[in-house]
Amino acid sequence: MQSITLFPVHLVQSIFLFQMLFGALLINSQKQSRSLVLLFAFQGCVCAFNLLEGLGFSSYLITPAFTLLYGPMIYFFTLSITGKQPFKTSHYAVHLIPAAISLAFTHYTQAIILLGSLSQLGYFYFAYGILKRYHKQLMHARSDAESLKLKWLIKALFIFAIIVVFDLLRMNVQPITPLDIKMHWYLLNEILLLLMFSFLLFHTIKNSFQFEPVTLSEEPEAEQTDSADEQLAQQIFSTIDNLIINESLYRQPRLSLNDLANQTGLGSKEISWAINSTTGNNFCEYINQHRVNDVKREIEQDSPQKLSLIELAFQAGFNSKSTFNAVFKKETGLTPSQFKKQTQKN
Repeated sequence: MQSITLFPVHLVQSIFLFQMLFGALLINSQKQSRSLVLLFAFQGCVCAFNLLEGLGFSSYLITPAFTLLYGPMIYFFTLSITGKQPFKTSHYAVHLIPAAISLAFTHYTQAIILLGSLSQLGYFYFAYGILKRYHKQLMHARSDAESLKLKWLIKALFIFAIIVVFDLLRMNVQPITPLDIKMHWYLLNEILLLLMFSFLLFHTIKNSFQFEPVTLSEEPEAEQTDSADEQLAQQIFSTIDNLIINESLYRQPRLSLNDLANQTGLGSKEISWAINSTTGNNFCEYINQHRVNDVKREIEQDSPQKLSLIELAFQAGFNSKSTFNAVFKKETGLTPSQFKKQTQKN
């Protein structure tokens, strides 16, 4: 009977496997994160095959082909989380063909891993482009855009890209690397992957509200130079601005362009174009300006209620302290506390 030699990396892979299965079950009920469930299930399979191959239960290498699946899985997850579903099921299958073909050539391990690594970096680049466009659309459609941005996913993409390059370097220097260094390097790579997927799971649970469907508007077209168009933009903006000020609509934390369109009967693209043409700002920036002005008025009036700065921020429509501080400083050049001290001195 063949003896089995266990190494620390096998323990990490076992933990990784159970974490992926647990994570998939934990977030399975969230509709918008179903593609991440598939990613976790896929990584669980990778861990299982790594264990089987490492412990000598499988004589045929399968895991090199998996490197050609990481990119598409991350890309599909990005599409799903941003509400974009441009492909039919058959189109998704096309992205999996290279991995299927590579199964017959996994004995060329380094070549397959090189192709897989380049593929991953390419898919990460396209996923990053989708996230940047998504964030831009959010700013033109939602007043709470800052809290809906998926900055953590951009961080995850960069972390994953670093791990890919790190692992590619490891594979290429293996022939000249001493065995003990090779084993420690492999262990470190598995630990980094475990931490990266833990990061994804943590933020998926923490920001589950972000996975709710978000209706977005396309970025408005460039400003029109025709005087009639400028006059029309001014008229539309005047109507919108008066409504927002008189009804204090900016105090609604999740005010959207569609909300204004429903109240006024105007098209969301029309409103976005008018705001952008008249103020030079997108919808989120425009609403945040009203919120900052509201907080400034409350500070300058020195209301007997004596609300704290964060209470004033939430009252004005901000839904996070960090967004309030960043926007306030951008608009005034001072932090809220600095502005308050300066006002009290005067």
